[in-house]
Amino acid sequence: MSGIKNEVLVVLEEGVENKKEFEGFILKEGFNAIENEPFAYTGVSTTPYFNTTAYIFEIFSKAFEKVGVNECKLICQIGSHPPTAYLYKKDEFFTELES
Repeated sequence: MSGIKNEVLVVLEEGVENKKEFEGFILKEGFNAIENEPFAYTGVSTTPYFNTTAYIFEIFSKAFEKVGVNECKLICQIGSHPPTAYLYKKDEFFTELES
């Protein structure tokens, strides 16, 4: 699957209290903060859609755990796929929200 290159966008509906620690972890894992957009992040993926989605879930769930977030809504867009909304709950992981 060479040649895959997808832009990734992840936006949190609400912020987290400890933004510095949260973003420190997110940025270390390859995401970039969007200037003047609180809790919006971009990145580039060279893996297939489902692998990229799994990676996003893994990284953001670890970041949420680090700062004590029990629940958070986020929107994720990978490449040309439509944006998808998810609800993270600490004990349930991520659930896709119906549009």
